[in-house]
Amino acid sequence: MPYTRIHRLTTGSVASGSFKEDSFTADADYTLKKIIVTPRGNSILTNVQLYADMDGTPIFRPDIPADLLDPLNPNNPEINIPFKKGSKLGYKLTNSSGGTETYDISLILETAAWPPA
Repeated sequence: MPYTRIHRLTTGSVASGSFKEDSFTADADYTLKKIIVTPRGNSILTNVQLYADMDGTPIFRPDIPADLLDPLNPNNPEINIPFKKGSKLGYKLTNSSGGTETYDISLILETAAWPPA
């Protein structure tokens, strides 16, 4: 039976016209099911873009509008790619919304064993 783990990455404050880059290294073998982007304030995700790659291979080409990754969007794509222990998921979030905002990027991970090894 698969188990779900949610790992949250937080951008910190991102001014309009700026971006934030960071990464997460898998501590166990997972399947990356989804990526969810949510603003901490009352802003909308229009004019916010997300680029993501796994070990340098793009998940989205070239990037994706973050509103597609809103948890309330029924069209939020299921990704379903292996995310092996030691692999690195990198992201770049670009904010062109007109205001400063902090964003959470949640990785929905599935693992075969609990707790993840």
